[in-house]
Amino acid sequence: MKLVGLVLCLVAAAAAAPGRDQIALAPLGGRVVGGENAQPGEFPSIVSLQRLILTTSAHICGGSIINARWALTAGHCITESPDGARFAVWAGAHNIGATEANRQVVNVENSIVHPEYLGGVNPSDVAVLFLEEALIMNQFVQPAVLPAQGNVAVPGPATLAGWGSTSTGIIPSMPSILQRVDKPIIDYATCETAAGGPGNSPLGPTNVCTGPLTGGIGACSGDSGGPLYVMTNGVQTQVGIVSWGWIPCGSVGRPSVYVGVASYRSWIDAEIS
Repeated sequence: MKLVGLVLCLVAAAAAAPGRDQIALAPLGGRVVGGENAQPGEFPSIVSLQRLILTTSAHICGGSIINARWALTAGHCITESPDGARFAVWAGAHNIGATEANRQVVNVENSIVHPEYLGGVNPSDVAVLFLEEALIMNQFVQPAVLPAQGNVAVPGPATLAGWGSTSTGIIPSMPSILQRVDKPIIDYATCETAAGGPGNSPLGPTNVCTGPLTGGIGACSGDSGGPLYVMTNGVQTQVGIVSWGWIPCGSVGRPSVYVGVASYRSWIDAEIS
């Protein structure tokens, strides 16, 4: 699918290194930098959020299944789309550029953005989507396991999945096949330092960050709203929602930043109930 959407860039603090001072929402459209092809059914909770354009649609963000009628994504995937935009989720998708027997396409009836998300880049970049019809659960379509409120992700291995750009430059490279990459979750203090120090970025304590700070691996355009997973007692658990990072994607010394699901679990549960 072609890249569709808007890149929002904010100037970071003056302490940022020259030439690497752009903070951006992981833009609408999109693949994971430094990743590899995922296996069909490897991430059954992931969805492609598609914006409907007349009789066609285009991938703009990732998302995940909460239950048969609800999905989870980033708030900016909704607010940075044109007023009146219509959306659909593609569940069970693997190659979004081909016709797939396992894909389920369901329109979004309504979206609810967290009330503390006021646009741009901030920690409450989360939204839930109410679907017009129920998804049918099978081996390719399953709800995500979410952490309990306050059960914050700790440093360790994690896996990012998405259809975002693989490019480490400013020109996106767009795949059709779902990508995956293993990334380390880093502690908040390390992330804050890499982001320029306290108060010098939109980072907040409810965010989750991943490295590696050596560069070459990261979330990018089209990954917004998609899931970051960890294995908890052998269960694939979604601990993060892709929110923002630095351009170029995978820059040395710069983390990828996610909404921490555990910090918003109570809000998610209240909205879908």
